[in-house]
Amino acid sequence: MHRIAIAIVAGGLLVAAGCRGNGDFSVFGYSTAPPFDPDIRTVYIPVFKNPVYHTTPYRGIEVDITEEIVRELNSRRTPMRVVSDPAKADTELIGTVTNVAKLVRNPSLFFLPREFDVVISCQVLWRDNRKTRNLSGGVRPPVVAPDAPFDPSREPPPPPGPELAAQTSIVSGFGRVLPELGESNATGAQAATKQIARQIVNMMERPW
Repeated sequence: MHRIAIAIVAGGLLVAAGCRGNGDFSVFGYSTAPPFDPDIRTVYIPVFKNPVYHTTPYRGIEVDITEEIVRELNSRRTPMRVVSDPAKADTELIGTVTNVAKLVRNPSLFFLPREFDVVISCQVLWRDNRKTRNLSGGVRPPVVAPDAPFDPSREPPPPPGPELAAQTSIVSGFGRVLPELGESNATGAQAATKQIARQIVNMMERPW
């Protein structure tokens, strides 16, 4: 009887569970499907801009961040693939490095850093090329051609929307460095870069 009861319960769960063609299950509102919008299939990620002052250990950090985001996307179960042609991309992820700094946490008696953080901040905008909306926040107002003829019967255009900076998201990564253990600026920058990539890909998930 005990085995029969277990079989009945298991059968009921299988009926309640919805199985998709890709092998994912949905039970009582919970699903094993990846938490990304299935309607977004492609994303174009140009190399991040880097206008901030930076020295030799951090040169090319914008390339490292871009490549790490691509690796993070490819390592997860997402319906998105990265494309090299923006005209064929559903979405576009644009980023700018806004800060690269080293914060000393524990100086020695000779004022040498025994422990410090490499801090990297980026301004990120993820926009939908198919619609007038920014996936990272805010809604872009419709663009009115500056040379459009004046029509008194037409309603005036909406006021200018917020600046691009107000529609972007700020993401920061921290990399702790202990020089006495053989770690360096490059170690901290790599850890901060990986943290930034994880946060950005997490932001690309659908809200719960």
